[in-house]
Parts: sequence; C-alpha cells; structure tokens
Amino acid sequence: MSAGDEAASRPVLVAGAINTDLVARVEKAPEAGETVTGSSFAIFGGGKGANQAIASARSGAPTAMLGGLGDDDFGRERRADLDAEGIDTASVARRESTPSGVALIVVEEATGQNRISYVPGATRTIAADQARDAVARVQPAVILATLEPPPEALAALFEAGKQRGSVVILNATPEAIGARPFLGQIQMLIVNETEAEDLIDSPVSAANGEDAALALSRLGPKTVAVTLGAAGAAIIHDGETATFPAPRVEVVDTTGAGDAFCGAFAAELARGADPFTAAKVGVAAGSLATTVPGAYPGIPRRDAVQRLLAER
Repeated sequence: MSAGDEAASRPVLVAGAINTDLVARVEKAPEAGETVTGSSFAIFGGGKGANQAIASARSGAPTAMLGGLGDDDFGRERRADLDAEGIDTASVARRESTPSGVALIVVEEATGQNRISYVPGATRTIAADQARDAVARVQPAVILATLEPPPEALAALFEAGKQRGSVVILNATPEAIGARPFLGQIQMLIVNETEAEDLIDSPVSAANGEDAALALSRLGPKTVAVTLGAAGAAIIHDGETATFPAPRVEVVDTTGAGDAFCGAFAAELARGADPFTAAKVGVAAGSLATTVPGAYPGIPRRDAVQRLLAER
C-alpha cells in the first residue's frame, strides 16, 4: 500500500443538511407572479451537507454524516441513499415530530442555472451534544461543515474538532453572513463569489478572485478557496495564492457543483494533499458534476476526476 493509499483511510466528518430535491426543468425561470410550463420533473436526494458527504465518499475518504432527518418517507429514502454510499449515518438523528428537509429547485434548460427554495426541517434540530458525540466517535482528520445546522451545534462541532486536532473547513453557505462568528475558529473557508461578496462587502469575480481570497484570509482562516463557477477557483494558503481554471464541459445542471468541489477538497486533504492540490481536484470534480442532472447523480467518483485531470 502506498503512502497515498494509507492517507485515504483518514476519516472526514461532514455536517449539514440532508434534503430531498424536487426539481423542475423549464426553458426560462418564472418571474414574480409568473407561471411557466416545465418540461420535466424529478425527485433526487440532496442537501448541501449530504451532497458533500457523498462527494467525499466517492472521492475515496471514509466519511461520516452529522445531520437530522424526519421519521418520514423522504427521511428513510435519504438515509438509505447515504448508507448505499458507505457513509456512516450513526450521527444522523431521526426526529418523529419534525419533517425531513426539502428543496424546491427550478433549473433553466437554456443556461443550466438554478433557483432554490429551501425548507430545513430536521436539520434545524441538530444539537450541540450530538455534534460533540460525533467528533468523539468518528475522530475525524477533517471536519467539513455548512451553515445549515444551528449555530450552537456548529460552535460545539468546531470546538470539539479543535480539541481533537481536526482540520476544520467551513463552507459558508447558504447564507454567508452567518459565518462571521466562526471565522476565528476554523482553519479553512470555502465560498462562492456571492458568499465572498457578502463577507467582504465588495464585488467578486474571476478577475479578482485571488484578491478576494486574500481579503477573506485576513478575517481569520489561513486557507480560503473562492469558487468562481466556469472560471474555476482561486485559493490562498499561508499567504500564497493560485487560480485553477475549470475544464470545459457541457453544462446540464449546476446543482451540486459547489458541493462536489467541497467534498473532493476535503477528501484530498484527508488523503494528505496540500490545499492547492486539493483545490485543483475539487475544481475538476465540480466541473464533472455539472454534466449530469441532479445533485447526487452528478457527483463524480475519484477515478473519473483523475481521468479528467490526466486529459488536461
């Protein structure tokens, strides 16, 4: 077994939402008060946390999930999805009095862009003790969290991770402003352009991605990755910056692309890669995720990502 293979056995703990995505495809998304006729409808597993956990697992890292589900059909289906990926779901609570989370997604066929309405459901019941117990049980090398769980659960998770010596990554989504109280507790931050703008109160684009990453690093985390859609990602680590352009692919659905980046990034770190290598792999994973409809189905496996990187 090579050193890289040995490193792959280090676990990743992902904290976030486990949702069911109800996806309608339309030629053009409706404006306020407008009704449009769609061409198709499908139901997929989703939730940024679950997407990222699947991306981590498909990238070869032993992965555990911290989350909450209702005692309903959607909850049972989503737990079965995670179990089928080999993800440890022992830290996913089952709530009898709260429904599972749901996301209503409209995808524009012409652009592949999406619009999402999100109802958290049982994700909002994740408790601080549940987070601390998950860290103690999993003993993760890397913790990857979104802002979907309650703030008190995230605070407990990050503190437990710090005590454990885990690398703590925060993906500041879905509402980036909620990341501010945690920027001093985490080592790494991942944001998209809009989330970066919300945190530094300045426009962010592919042209100034590295400058945005630098500005964000001054807020606390020494490593920051700013995902830039079709332009790839900019990253700063220990004061050094780099940009990794995205390979050209045929975009079908952008849902889950950022989550694919995050999960692959975390898995590479757990394997022992440096953040620049992890970001390069994450960009390739995110690009491949846009070529298949749906969040879960589009998340690529590590062999597909490595083939894409080799082709470049």
